[in-house]
Amino acid sequence: MKNITTTLSLIAVAIFALTVNAADKPTQLTSAIVSQKDAHITHYEGGDFHTYFHGDTPLTKGAITGVAVIKPNNEIHPAHQHPDEEYLMILEGSGTWTLNGKSQPAHTGDILFAAPNDVHGIYNNGDVPLKFVVVRYRTK
Repeated sequence: MKNITTTLSLIAVAIFALTVNAADKPTQLTSAIVSQKDAHITHYEGGDFHTYFHGDTPLTKGAITGVAVIKPNNEIHPAHQHPDEEYLMILEGSGTWTLNGKSQPAHTGDILFAAPNDVHGIYNNGDVPLKFVVVRYRTK
C-alpha cells in the first residue's frame, strides 16, 4: 500500500509540473526562489511563457509571475482584458504597446501597468525576440 501511495503522489507531482500555466488552479504560495531552469514553459504559436509562480498569497489570489518571449512579428495573444492588475516590463527587444485602444512604441526598460479590465497587449514588430516580465494578481 505504501508503494502505491508513493507512486500516486509522484504521478500527481509530475502531472502538476507538466501542466502549470495561467489557466490552471492556483496553489498557496510560500516564500521561495525559482531558478530559470525550473520555470514551467508553455509554448504558444507566437512565443513562450515561463511561469515562475502561480498561486494565492496571503494578500492576493491567482498571482502569476513569469517571463514571456515573443518571436519577431508575433504576439502571444491579442490585446485583452481581465479583472487582475498586471505589470509588464520589457527586458530585451522592442515592439508596440496597446493600452485601452491606443498604441505606442515599446522599448527595453519600459513598464506597462494595466488596471483591472483595461485592454492591454504587446506585439513584437522587431527583428529579435521581445522578452518581458509579467506580474499579475488580484486582491482577495
